[in-house]
Parts: sequence; structure tokens; C-alpha cells
Amino acid sequence: MENEKEFKLALATLAKDKSRQRDLAALLVEFINPNHLTADIMGLFLNTRTLNVGDALIKKVRKGIEVHKLIPGSIHLSNEITISDRINYALDGADVKVNWNQWEMESGELGTVDSIRSEMQAKLVDYYVNKSFTALSTIWNASNTPNNFTNVGGALTATALKNMIDYINQRVGRVVAVVGTRKALTPVTTFGAGWSLGGGTEWGLDPALMEIYQTGWLGRYYGAPIVALDQIYNNIEDYQSMIPEDKVLVIGQKVGEFITYGAVRERVYDLNEPTPPETVLELYQQWGMIIDNAMGIGVLGNLS
Repeated sequence: MENEKEFKLALATLAKDKSRQRDLAALLVEFINPNHLTADIMGLFLNTRTLNVGDALIKKVRKGIEVHKLIPGSIHLSNEITISDRINYALDGADVKVNWNQWEMESGELGTVDSIRSEMQAKLVDYYVNKSFTALSTIWNASNTPNNFTNVGGALTATALKNMIDYINQRVGRVVAVVGTRKALTPVTTFGAGWSLGGGTEWGLDPALMEIYQTGWLGRYYGAPIVALDQIYNNIEDYQSMIPEDKVLVIGQKVGEFITYGAVRERVYDLNEPTPPETVLELYQQWGMIIDNAMGIGVLGNLS
């Protein structure tokens, strides 16, 4: 009881101090935020780099290094080294800006500035992952390639996934990830091939099968890592999904790269014309993406 009295006394003191009302808001208000993706997910299916302002935005190719047969006593041919600018990044920008009434912030209704800033930064990462997944999933369709796109027309099947993994392995050497929403990839946990012991009918404690029993999920299938993205929503009231659920991507190694160009910049300023004044917080950053080996991407589409 003594600790409870001390807590109430400290809480009352905090409430009377107007300069610390934001601290009070952080103590009393718990906000339920939608789940967010992490920046680490980007690196699972695309090469990622953080470039600083002034870094070169061009991918260069060095040519002219060749091996020739050695003939004793001869002066062998040399090749001039040349550099060609193969492709350059076309930068885009991402901006998130909010404003609030200063009375509402002081009352604690909106939470704290730090919590709002953290939510905005998480929204930027969500935006990047969504943009990248959408861009990769729309490279191929049923009309522009007969091989890199499979119209599944239903739930994901073992045959469709295996065939696409085989095809990408043949083109780029190795599949680095099978990527999709958890909803689209859940049928993988029902694929029954490969769990029998030898050629008989006996069944054993296969690690892949045990992982499904314990976690309900399978981390790798047919030699390819499974990257299941938890669906993200704009907020828990509108509940608008942000990642397409009708496609699964089979991504090979070194198909492209995602970059951020410079740090996330911030602007904070007050609008004094309204009464009471409003505060504006804005975060913005440049980013870019290059897909320079589209043959290493397979799309399994029209899933349901």
C-alpha cells in the first residue's frame, strides 16, 4: 500500500507540472499499432545498400580482361580495359507528414512526439517493402513470358512451387527466397512429399515435419528458404491490407538491389495562424531499386 500511495503522489505531481504533461501521456496512454515489417526483411530477397549523398548512382561493368593461350616466344595480345555504365538508379522519394493540435498533444490524447515519430519511421519501412514486393510481382505475367509466370488459379500447390524453383535454379544457380504473405504460403505446410523414411511406409521424426508440429510453419521447402510476410494494414480500424496476397515470388540470387540514398530527414515546425497553433512533423528520404536480372524472378499468380 505504501508503494501505491507513493505512485499516486508522483502521478499527481506529474499531472500538475504542465511542462511534463507529455511524460504523463506516455505513462497513461497505450496505443495499439498495426504490426510492421522490419528493414531486415528487405535483405532476405534483394541486395540492399545504404548510400550517402554524393555516392555514385551508376552500376559499372569492367571489360577487357581475357585469358589467351600461351605460346612460348610470342608477344601475346593484350586487351584494353574499358568501363561501361550499364545502368543507373532512378531515385524516388518517400514522404510521411502529420500534424496535430497542440492542445490535443498537451492533454495526452495523441501520445508522445517520440511515439508518433517511431510509428512514422515504421511506416516508411512498410512502404519500401510493399513497393519492392509489388514491383517484383508485376515484372512477369501470363502474356509476356511462358516460363517465369505460372497461373496457379487456386491455392499454392507443391507441383507449381517445385517447378518454379527448378526453373529459377537453372537460370541463376540458386533460389534465395520464396516470398509471399503468410496466407498465400500456408499451403506449403500441407505438402507431404519427402517425409517418408526410405522407400517404405514408415514415418519418422523428420526435422521439417517436427517444425510444422511445433510452430505451425515450415522454414524451408525443396531447398529454398520460405519468407512469410505477415500482412500489414494501414491501421486497425480501416484494416486495409498493404501487401498483395494473390502472388508468391521465387527469387534467385543477385536479381537486383534496393538502396536508400541518404538518411531519413526530418522537419518540425509550428503553424501559428490557427488557434491553438498546430505542429507539423515530416520525415522524408530518397530511395531506388534496380532489377537487372529479371530472369531470376518467378511469379506464382492468381492464388486464392
